[in-house]
Amino acid sequence: MTVFGKCLLIYGPEQMIAERNANQRVANAVAERPDAQVNRMAAGDLDGNQLAEVTGGSLFALDTVTVITDIGSTPPELFDAVYESAVKPTDDLSLVLIHGGGVKGKKLLDKLKKAKIEKVEAAAVKPWQLVNFVATEANRLKVPVSKEAAQALVDAVGSDLRSLVAALDQLRSDADGNEITPTVIQRYFSGRAEVNSFAVSEAVLAGKLNIALERLRWALATGVPPILVTAALASGLRGLGKYLDYRGQHANDYELARIIGVPPFKV
Repeated sequence: MTVFGKCLLIYGPEQMIAERNANQRVANAVAERPDAQVNRMAAGDLDGNQLAEVTGGSLFALDTVTVITDIGSTPPELFDAVYESAVKPTDDLSLVLIHGGGVKGKKLLDKLKKAKIEKVEAAAVKPWQLVNFVATEANRLKVPVSKEAAQALVDAVGSDLRSLVAALDQLRSDADGNEITPTVIQRYFSGRAEVNSFAVSEAVLAGKLNIALERLRWALATGVPPILVTAALASGLRGLGKYLDYRGQHANDYELARIIGVPPFKV
């Protein structure tokens, strides 16, 4: 079934779910029409001419996939134009509208929700729903995870959906098809929920390459910017260099720590 000539409305506060549904619609559209032009923009940045251009208002329009985020910020004068594009998309347009919840732009959202268009709710996942979310994701990724293991993962990683999905994906890569048990999760993620760039740097400087690589993978998977890892490693190496320069001097650990610029326990 074609996704062109249609609009998908995604509404709700759970950003990861909204992005996943939007990305899936874009992927389906590009698979259907590989030469389609993909546009992504925030509603607050649009004017009438831009909206007409990205929704196929031109006589020379090509196949177009347009994702408009934060439609709650749509300028009021464009409400009608956005609504018309949603309910009457051209045959060469696949349109995705995303509303992140809240009262901003609610008038437009309510009108779109009543229209005969496709809708997906990106509802916030409640704390008591996290285990079921993990189980569903595990099934999607074909990772054998018991309910007890799903609870153990939530306990280890926390409630952030992106981190939970990243953890499952990492487990899938390393488990080689074996069942994931609470023991595996406890061993694998013990102390990792708060892994940051400095934890990676400390493992490198301690010569623990395997641990450093594991921490690096987990840090990147949970959103730690690579530049922070680089900066932490550079800072650690500078500190090590200072230590090597000053360790021959007759100074106690506290004096060395002050000179190097690190806590005394690191000397």
